[in-house]
Parts: sequence; C-alpha cells; structure tokens
Amino acid sequence: VADPSCNGVEVEPLFFGQIVITDNSAMRSCTIPAGATMTCDAQITILNPGQFGVFQLSGYGTTAVWFSVDDAGTTMTDADGGTDVFDIKNFTFAPAYVDIGTQQALPGGTLMLKIGATLQTRAGETYDIAPYHGTFSLQVNY
Repeated sequence: VADPSCNGVEVEPLFFGQIVITDNSAMRSCTIPAGATMTCDAQITILNPGQFGVFQLSGYGTTAVWFSVDDAGTTMTDADGGTDVFDIKNFTFAPAYVDIGTQQALPGGTLMLKIGATLQTRAGETYDIAPYHGTFSLQVNY
C-alpha cells in the first residue's frame, strides 16, 4: 500500500527532440541516458536534441527507494493519427537507487530523479513528419 504522503511531480518530460531517419532498413535507435546527452545511430540525424525527464519526488523521508518502468509495450505513436510507432526501452535513472537518509536530499526527503530511455524504430517502417506522444508509468518501490 502506497503512503499517501509520498508523491511525484513531473518537472521536465522525457523528450526525444526532433530527428530525421535517413535509413530505416534495420532497427535504429536514439538514447538519452538519465542526466546525459542524447546520441543516435548514424542513420538518424538530430535536428533538435532531446532531454532526459526530471521528476521531483517527496514524502519518502529517510526510506530507501528503487525506481523502475515496465517498458513492455511502451510506445510513442503519431499524434496526427498515423499508424507509425516507436518503441521506448531500457529506462535509466539517476540516481538508480537512493537511501535518502544517506544521500544529499532536500529536507523532508525530496529528490530530483532524472529518467532516460532508448527510442527504437521498427525496421522498414516509414515515419511521418509529425509529433509523437506516449506515456509510461514510473514505479517507486520503498
């Protein structure tokens, strides 16, 4: 049972920027590590780099916490109604594990969590020029 005093607020969304896929004959990917800069396979040109996500977590006091995302079926779809789909995999977290009582956290157990992931194309698919959107569920285990 979750403690109702524990909560999380999205400060910055995980965003894969603007890219151009020049060759999608095989699966291609872009990765944004938690807290680091986005990189892509050579067949993807970055027009506007993406940004790792940031969540503010509070109410955990001195409790040890772990983070996870079940990325099975996590996708981004064409917001303009197309059928194009990117898969989102391999979520990363900074910090990956926190014992807030021993880490540098703000009073009251507040923590800024950085979230990264890998965007993967589906080989052979043609992607429309459009915004793509998706959601994922962050699990905080304590």
